[in-house]
Amino acid sequence: MTDTPYTERTAPEADIAEILRLHRQWWESNIGWDIDRMVEVFPSPGDEYLMFNFNGHPYFDMTEKVALWKWYRELIAQTGGLQTRIMRLEVRGDTAWLACEFTIDAEMLDGGEWTVDSVDATLGRATEIYHRDSGTGAPEWRMWHTHITALPDPDEKRPGFDDSTNSRGLGWTPWNPLPKGV
Repeated sequence: MTDTPYTERTAPEADIAEILRLHRQWWESNIGWDIDRMVEVFPSPGDEYLMFNFNGHPYFDMTEKVALWKWYRELIAQTGGLQTRIMRLEVRGDTAWLACEFTIDAEMLDGGEWTVDSVDATLGRATEIYHRDSGTGAPEWRMWHTHITALPDPDEKRPGFDDSTNSRGLGWTPWNPLPKGV
């Protein structure tokens, strides 16, 4: 942390706790492609869910997201090495967003060269959008959108600055990433 003053952000502790629980469950469900745990994080039926996947393509509802996971589960092992570092969590009324960086171990099940998509990376970043709406109108937090992209090479210098992901550390920010009280 730096000594730079930043705006104090606050949010109800119960909202923060639930969003962080959903965030953890989402990322943990990626290990072994646990579809049952994954779908609990998102709206149901999820007809308006939107994902910009790590592979660069959009997926337009939960039916497509589940189909994608079934397809990947046949080709890729995500076996561990999961680390997520929250960079910012904002909660405003019935909407929240969370930004993080992550790493996860992934390999082709056949042991061969990466061929399933154009992203052969294990480091990435994500933005997650939450609404207090289960998908049927019940006031329960769910993730309604996520946008995931690969990070640059961990030693690549950030243009305009002399730092990199490795020199900063995964998920580093100059401010407290969580609202006060967490």
